[in-house]
Amino acid sequence: MRIKERWRGVRDWCGRAWDKIRPGPEARTGANWGAIAVALWIAIGGGIYLQSGFGLSIDIGFALTVAAIGVPLVMLAVWLILTLLRKLPRWFSGLLIGVCLLVGLAFPPQLGIPFGAILLLTECTLGAAIALLLARKKIVTAVFLTVALAANIAIYVFLSGAGTDKDVLRIGQVSSPDPRPLAVPDPSQPGTDPVLTTFYGAGSDIRRPEYGKSVAIKTKTIDASLFFKDFKGWKEKLRRRYWGFGFDKLPLNARVWYPRGDGPFPLVLIVHGNHDAADFSDPGYEYLGQLLASRGFILASIDENFLNGWIVGPEKEQAVRGWMLLEHLKLWREWNETPGNIFYHKVDVKTVALMGHSRGGEAVATAALFNTLSYYPEDANIRFDYHYPIKALVAIAPVDGQYKPAGGYRFIKDVSYFTMQGANDSDVSSFNGSRQWDHVQYTGGGDFFKAELYIYGANHGQFNTRWGRSDVGHLLGWFLNTKPLLDPEEQRRIAKTYISGFLEATLRGRDEYRPMFRDYRTARAWLPKTYYMSRYQDPSFQAVANFGEDPDLTTTTLPGGSIRAENLSIWKEARIPYRQNDRGYNGVFLGWNRAPNAPVPAYTLMLPDGFHPAPVLTLSIAVTDQKAPLPGKKDDDDKSKKDDNKVAEVTDFGVELQTASGAVELPLSQFGALLPPFKARFTKFQFMDNVAYEKSSEPVFQTFELPLAAFHVEGAKLRAIRLKFDRTPMRVIILSQVGFENE
Repeated sequence: MRIKERWRGVRDWCGRAWDKIRPGPEARTGANWGAIAVALWIAIGGGIYLQSGFGLSIDIGFALTVAAIGVPLVMLAVWLILTLLRKLPRWFSGLLIGVCLLVGLAFPPQLGIPFGAILLLTECTLGAAIALLLARKKIVTAVFLTVALAANIAIYVFLSGAGTDKDVLRIGQVSSPDPRPLAVPDPSQPGTDPVLTTFYGAGSDIRRPEYGKSVAIKTKTIDASLFFKDFKGWKEKLRRRYWGFGFDKLPLNARVWYPRGDGPFPLVLIVHGNHDAADFSDPGYEYLGQLLASRGFILASIDENFLNGWIVGPEKEQAVRGWMLLEHLKLWREWNETPGNIFYHKVDVKTVALMGHSRGGEAVATAALFNTLSYYPEDANIRFDYHYPIKALVAIAPVDGQYKPAGGYRFIKDVSYFTMQGANDSDVSSFNGSRQWDHVQYTGGGDFFKAELYIYGANHGQFNTRWGRSDVGHLLGWFLNTKPLLDPEEQRRIAKTYISGFLEATLRGRDEYRPMFRDYRTARAWLPKTYYMSRYQDPSFQAVANFGEDPDLTTTTLPGGSIRAENLSIWKEARIPYRQNDRGYNGVFLGWNRAPNAPVPAYTLMLPDGFHPAPVLTLSIAVTDQKAPLPGKKDDDDKSKKDDNKVAEVTDFGVELQTASGAVELPLSQFGALLPPFKARFTKFQFMDNVAYEKSSEPVFQTFELPLAAFHVEGAKLRAIRLKFDRTPMRVIILSQVGFENE
């Protein structure tokens, strides 16, 4: 009885206390105002960042209209449901859920809905606190107000913060000796030529004053309507009304930096990628224009903002991006032969490079393909007749596969190709340019080469001064982890160094710059301190194995060769993965987990009799983050998979060259450091990374060049290449190519 009486007393006391502090109708009213405030905040923020080009007032008005219509409609639907269920307050719950869904629409659902719920709870608490304050309920008000203000401060600090650097990559000691640095001038430094600037365009652009009536050189428009035959109706009319022209009259606009002097000067065109159509991208490469013009190049930054999708955009814009570059080249050839034009006889039209960023990076490869064709692959009614001498392509963080000619990838031939990518690129998060690199082919000799550079800490946007540190737009940009990113000027210094060096090597034939593409370490003195990976190949390359000739693990691409393996826990040929898909071709996966005193795992490629290799052995290798199982165990049985050590280690193994008279072994580390995968944290929430990016890293290949002279081996006597995994206890690597090339 005493226990029951005490329990009844406690219950009564709690009931009286709750009656004193229970929020009344005024708290609900305040919470309503908090929910409305969230809706207004999201709607106004979305309007500010919409950037349709019609003006800020129209954008905000449009967003508020969507909110004013959408939230009540959702509220009504929820109210009807709850009326049937008779469980919860009806219009109030409908309002809350409506606002929550509005936030969910502003972001990806997996982020927007929980964020909307948190934001609603916070602001409704604040609204309830204000209402209680007006009702003079001091204790309840103090509690609600403290919680609400603390939550608002926490949300602001979180959204405005740069993120975390606790997952920044740290690599253990690298014992590989650096090669001799280049003894040539830093290509990122300005040259001696005075720089001039001009604009050319249709002269009637209603959105771009620089391409309006004051334009220095007026150009014709071009008819692209055959590419967009299915783009009709209200979408076409709205687009035409906004830009002032349709696809039948696309303008040829560009801003140009060029050196003062007689020339002729090599010509370089650069084109931007996809971005807010009203936030014009072509001025964002002025840093390259000023540099290259001072070094004796003409650089034209092409305006294709009207192909950036805008509010309503048709398909096939990606193909037209490349086609327009060829139409610009046609202009330059005409000007070079037109007396009175400011570029008359000043352009070396036989020394041309195309550069592109993001979708522009894909466009330059498309242009190189179209340059060799007589017809548009999807419609023979569109004829091509270009065949210009394009010598070099530069692709900066390019996409690959958004446009597939006739449904396949672009295979382009006999052109130098350079691509660079940031490991912290949260827009194009896979190194797609590396796949295009593999689709650049050489049919014979020629002074071509292809190279790639992978940069830890570089993002997508900082290669363009207008794009900045957020790769995913303003609203989602609040959730990006930008703290590990390189300083913008440092990232652009890398671009200046490598792009300028590439153009010097390919357009001017300055081979003294070529070593920086064979091994980034030769240019380390010019580069910011971060981690890099590089890959290189030229027409002298002789493939021994690229693992795509057949599914037989024991055969080489080179006829007459063979392969064997010993004591490996993983030996398979499979698609080489990206973060979210794959490269579309195979490599060989080699994994080992060697216990002390156990037999040495090895992988041996036997060369055919009579094969005379070039003087440098090249290995294209990537390290994966996969853990090799112990011998005789499955992956999920291997307790070594758990690794709390946050210092990533380099990989080393022995390379043994066998001849009829013996064998010579040297460590791979003598020729370079095989770095671990560059793990990146893209967002402030790990679960967002897991959903949006799936993996924290992807395999990226490094080229290792091993001169046969270092082994004191003559090529004619070489019989086998044996990789002995005796230096790093456990690892899984991928080989994409094994072969030989000239020095």
